[in-house]
Amino acid sequence: MSKQSVASAGTAMTEYVVVLRARSAARFLPEEGFQLVVNVPKLDIVEVRIRTFTRWVEENGRNLPRELVIEVRGHASSLDEAVAKFTAIARPFATMVGFVANVRVGPLELHLAFDCTPTGVEREFLEAFVPDEQGGVSQGRIIQLSHFEAACRAFVTLATDSSRVDRALRQYELALREWYVGGEWLALNHLWIAAENLTKAVIRNTVTARGISEDVLARELGLVTDDPKRPRWKEFLGARVRKEIIFTGDDETYTAAKDASDALEHGYWELDKVATNALKSADKTFHYVRQSIVDLLGLAPEVANELNEIKPKDVQSMRKVVRGLLIGAAEDAAAEGELYPRLEWTSGIESVVREGATFHVKPQERITVRTHPDVGFRMERLEVYGRLENGEVRVRLSDDDVAISHTAPSPSRRLLGSVMPVINAAAASGADKGHTRASLFAFNMFGQAVASFKSIQVLVGARQPVEALPILRALVIIAGRFEQMTDPSGPGLGIAVRGVLDALEALDVGANLTETRRTEFLAAAQNQGLTIPDELAAPETTSIYASLGVEMKFAAEAANGTSGLHLQRVDAERLGFQVTLEPGPLTDMVSTGAVVAMLELLKQAASLFGWTLQSTDIDQLLGEARAVNESAAQLDLVPPASAMADNGE
Repeated sequence: MSKQSVASAGTAMTEYVVVLRARSAARFLPEEGFQLVVNVPKLDIVEVRIRTFTRWVEENGRNLPRELVIEVRGHASSLDEAVAKFTAIARPFATMVGFVANVRVGPLELHLAFDCTPTGVEREFLEAFVPDEQGGVSQGRIIQLSHFEAACRAFVTLATDSSRVDRALRQYELALREWYVGGEWLALNHLWIAAENLTKAVIRNTVTARGISEDVLARELGLVTDDPKRPRWKEFLGARVRKEIIFTGDDETYTAAKDASDALEHGYWELDKVATNALKSADKTFHYVRQSIVDLLGLAPEVANELNEIKPKDVQSMRKVVRGLLIGAAEDAAAEGELYPRLEWTSGIESVVREGATFHVKPQERITVRTHPDVGFRMERLEVYGRLENGEVRVRLSDDDVAISHTAPSPSRRLLGSVMPVINAAAASGADKGHTRASLFAFNMFGQAVASFKSIQVLVGARQPVEALPILRALVIIAGRFEQMTDPSGPGLGIAVRGVLDALEALDVGANLTETRRTEFLAAAQNQGLTIPDELAAPETTSIYASLGVEMKFAAEAANGTSGLHLQRVDAERLGFQVTLEPGPLTDMVSTGAVVAMLELLKQAASLFGWTLQSTDIDQLLGEARAVNESAAQLDLVPPASAMADNGE
C-alpha cells in the first residue's frame, strides 16, 4: 500500500490515542520529553505521533519522578486494532529509553486507549488498571534528550539490518532488567544472544564501510576461504567477527562469555560456575554489545562516543542493612503475635534538591523496633550495600538520617482479640434457653452489636480506625439501649419493641402492613406485661455513651466526611493526607472503646437473657481497656514528623 492510499484510508478511519506506562529508572526532566511522527508501512500506519515523557508528581511539596509514559496517536479501523498496532509501535521507544540511559526500564503496559475524535458524541474508551507508582524513588538516570532524539531518528531510518538491531536492542533491554547482584549470568545470556543477532549486521557494515568482500574480511581474520576441503568458512566467519570485531579482540572476555552462554544453554555446567564466568565478563560484554549497536546506528561521532561512555547502572541491588544489639532478657525476644524480633523499616524522602539536570535526594529512614517489651535495640551502624563501581566504597548512613523508635506492642490489639471468645462462651451458656418475641428483638440487637464489633476489628486491622468510628458509635448506641433495658426503673424489654416499631415505620413498607405488624407487636408486649415507651431516650443520656465522649465526638465528625483525623504531620509546619494510618493513640482509642462498649453490653445482655459470665475475667479486661483508652485519649492523635511513615499512601 502506498503512502497516499494509506493516508486516504486513514481519513476514513477513527483517530485513537493509546497510552502505555512502564516503571523506569530512566527519566526525562519534568520540562522535557520527546515527540516524533512516523510512518509504519508494514502495519499500514501513516503519520502516527509518538510522545514519550516521565510522569512527575507533587508529593508533600516534593516533585518526584514516576512512570515512563509513551503516548501514540493515529488512525485505525477499531479500538482493538489501535491497541495492537500502537503498542507494537511504542515498545521500541521504551527499549531505546533504557538503551540510551543504560538503565533498567520495566515492561511497557497498556494503560489507556480511547477514540479522540473531537466531534464524537459516543467514543470508545478502555482503561487497564495499572497501579500508580508510589512510595520511595529508586536510583536512576536522567535521559539526555539530544542523545535519545539522535538514537531514535537513526533507528527509525535504519535502512539495513533494522530487524537485527531491533532484536539486539530487546535483548539488551532484558539484560538491563537482570542487572543486579546475583543476576549477572542472566544478563550475560541476553547479551550473548544480542551479540549473535548483531553478527551478520556487523559483517555487512564492516565490508560496506571498508569496501571489501566477505571473502577478503574472512582472510584478514585468518580464515581459509579457497580450500575445497574446508567450505564452511562463512559459518566460522561469524564466530571470528564476534571475537575480533564485536569483542574487539578481547579473548578473555569473549571466551568467558561464550563458555557461560553455551554451558547455560546446554546445561553442562553447574549454575555457580556459569555465574563465576558471568562475573568475569558481563560488564565488558555490556560495553562491547552497546558499542556495536551504536556503530550500526550510524550516529555522529560525538554522540556515539558519549553513549559508549555511559556504563550500565544497577538500580536493583541496593540494600540497607542495620547492625546492632538486642538489649534485655526474655525467653522469646519477639513481640506478641510475631515469629521473630524484627525492625519495621520505612524509607521516605526528606528533600529533593535540583541543580540543573541533577537531582539530589536526601533519604529519611524510620525504624520501629518490634520486640518483646523487655527487649530493646541499640543500633551500631546502618550500611548500604549494592554493586560497587568505579572505585566506590560501601556507604554508611549517619545517625541524622535515621529515626529509631522503640514501640512496645500496644495492648489494644490483644484486648480487641480477647472479646469474641468471651462472647461466644456466654452465648453458648444460653443456647437452650427460649425467647419471647420481645427478648428475641433484644437478642437480634445483640447480634447487630457483635457484627459491628467484628467489622471494627477488620477496619482496625486494615489500619483504618477513622472509618471504624461511625460503626463504634452504632455499637455504643446499642450498648446504651441494653443499659436502659436493664435499668430497674425503666421499661425493660419494651425498649427493644419500641426499636423494632421505629424501624418498621422507617422502612415505609406500606401503611396497612405497618399497622398490622404494630398491632401484633403491641398485643404481644401487652400479654407479657411490657411497657413500651412512646420514644427512645437519646443515647447521649446513657453512661456508656458519656464514658466514650471523645470517641463519639470524632465519630460524628467522621460520619460527616471530615478528613482531619487522616492528616498526619509531614514536618513541623505541614500536614499530609494518609489513607491508612500507622498504629498509634487513635487506633488504641478506637480499639479499646469498642472493647469497653462490647463488654459492657455483654454484661447487660447476660442479665437479660440469663447467660453465665466469667465476671472476674470480664472486669479485668474492662479495667485494662479503660486504662489504655483514657491514656490514648490524652495523647496527640496527629503524630509528629519524626514518628510518621512517609509511605505515600
